[in-house]
Amino acid sequence: MALTKQQIQNIKTNVERTVQGLRAKPQEFTYEQTKGFVKPNTLYSIYYGLNKRETYLTGISDTSNSKVIKRVKNNTLYSNYSDIKSLDRQLYPKTTLANPSESDYRIGTITRYFTKKTNEVNAKVFEITEDDFNNQNNLYDYVSFEWRISGKKLEVNRDNSATLREIQSEFPNITKTVFPLQLWIPPKNSPDDVQKKLSLLKKT
Repeated sequence: MALTKQQIQNIKTNVERTVQGLRAKPQEFTYEQTKGFVKPNTLYSIYYGLNKRETYLTGISDTSNSKVIKRVKNNTLYSNYSDIKSLDRQLYPKTTLANPSESDYRIGTITRYFTKKTNEVNAKVFEITEDDFNNQNNLYDYVSFEWRISGKKLEVNRDNSATLREIQSEFPNITKTVFPLQLWIPPKNSPDDVQKKLSLLKKT
C-alpha cells in the first residue's frame, strides 16, 4: 500500500539520523508500489527512524514527491539489527482520544494520530498517542494530520472535511471515527458560539 505524502513527511521528520544524496546502482532498488527497478544514478536518501526502521526514499529531505524504494538484497547490518529488536519489543497501539488544551484552542490546530490493522479490509480506525505513532508496529498502518479545532464553523468544517477526503483513500473507515467538527469549539461570544448555546438551550 502506497504511503501518503503526510506519512512520507513523518518518516523524514521522526529520525535519529539521515544519509542524503546517494545514487542508486543498476538493479539495486525497486519501487515499493510498482515493483519496477529504480533507474541507475537516481538520487535517494536513507532515513534511520526513531522506531529503529531503515527507510529508503528517492530524492532528499526537501523533495516533495519522494517515493519509497526497497533494496533488492536487504541485508544491511542496521536492518538485521532492527529485525531482531522488533521481535523483542512489538508495541501494540492503544486507543487514546485527543484532549486539546486551552493553549491548543488558542493556536487553533492540533496534530492527531490514527492507526488500523494492516491485514483487515474493514479494519477499525482508532486514535492513538504521538508515542504510539513514533513506535510503530508492522501489523498496523498509521497516519497523522493537522486538525482544526477553533475558528469559524464553516471554515473549520471545510478544512477538516478536505483532510478526511485525502485520508480516506488509505483509511476508508476514518469517517466512522472522525467527523469534521469533532473537538471544535467556537470562539467565545462569536456568532457560532451564540448559535451553539441557543441550540443547547432548545434541547433542555
